[in-house]
Amino acid sequence: MEQEIEATLDRIEDGIAVFIVSQSEATLEWPEKELPDGLAEGDAVTIFARIEKNAEKTMEDKKRIADKLEQLRKKNGNPE
Repeated sequence: MEQEIEATLDRIEDGIAVFIVSQSEATLEWPEKELPDGLAEGDAVTIFARIEKNAEKTMEDKKRIADKLEQLRKKNGNPE
């Protein structure tokens, strides 16, 4: 799913750019070092976003979490 998000660069603090999304007034944070040159507070921008599920990474993360839970259970003497 691809979407265009209209936003305004509200501020930059501690190396993080904070955008206000026009449609919802939600905030979106982005590393300042990854912004295009010349972007300044108050500038209107269009953010192009594509969201894709990463099934392989999801499975890896679930396995990693399950392994950590198992380690904690064994450490605490609860082998369930």
